[in-house]
Formats: sequence, C-alpha cells, structure tokens
Amino acid sequence: MEANEKLVSLLKEKKLIISAAESVTGGKFISTLIEVPGASKIIDRSFIVYSDKAKTEVLGVNPELIKAFGIVSEEVALEMARRVKQISGSDIAVSTTGEAGPNPNEEGIIVGTVCFGVIIRGSEFVYKQVFAGDRLGIIDNAVTFLINDLIYRI
Repeated sequence: MEANEKLVSLLKEKKLIISAAESVTGGKFISTLIEVPGASKIIDRSFIVYSDKAKTEVLGVNPELIKAFGIVSEEVALEMARRVKQISGSDIAVSTTGEAGPNPNEEGIIVGTVCFGVIIRGSEFVYKQVFAGDRLGIIDNAVTFLINDLIYRI
C-alpha cells in the first residue's frame, strides 16, 4: 500500500477530516490524497496560497508576522495551519511554506527549506526540514514527509 493510500485509509477509519494550506507544495499534498478513491470522504478543502498576499487575504495571516519572521518560517507555517483550522473546522489542518529554488529567496532562505504546520484535534506541531534535490524533488520530498508524519501522528 502506498503512503497516500495508507493515510486516506487511516483518516477514513478514524472518521477524520483534513484541510490544507499549501504554498511551496502548490496543492500537490491534497492532489496526492485525491489520487486515492474515497478521498472525498476525508478532504474538506484546500487552499493554494503561493504569494504573501494570498496568505494574508485568503487565510488572514497577519502581515506583521510575515515581516517579523519571514515567509518561510515555523511561525508562519503554524499560523497558516491555525487559520485553515479556524476557516474549515476540520479535525486536521496542515500547511506548507518553503523555498524550492532553484535560487535562494530574497530573505536568503536555503533552497530545500520547508516549514510545516500541523494541527490534529487541537494538538499543534511545527517543523522545519531541509530537503535535497531539484525543485520538483524538493516538492515531492516535502509531500512525502508530510504524509508520513501524519500517518505516524494519527
């Protein structure tokens, strides 16, 4: 069984609903879950909030938080997840923000840096990982990491 199938199966079994706010992964996380038949039973909504403007306008992330900590930060990732949780009411809310390259961003963030925000039934988790590879490899690795982390935590 593939990891995405395992996650969808676990979410269905535990009757949990998930929502996401994706920046660096550009919708690939939710798209990977949607590949699995029956995913409509566990996915509520997903936001692709690639720009700073989208993060503030769509999710309501405070621009001062972005200014203080940077767009690729654990603080912003957690706030994105909190906002998705608030908007959706889902059992699980996740977010991704990062730098997939090929060049470092204006803030000098190392290519491959991805921050994740995860909220599972009120418990909050946030982490920063640095993935090797080209742009698509970094995105794929971030999605795989998030799926496996959720499997572990659920």
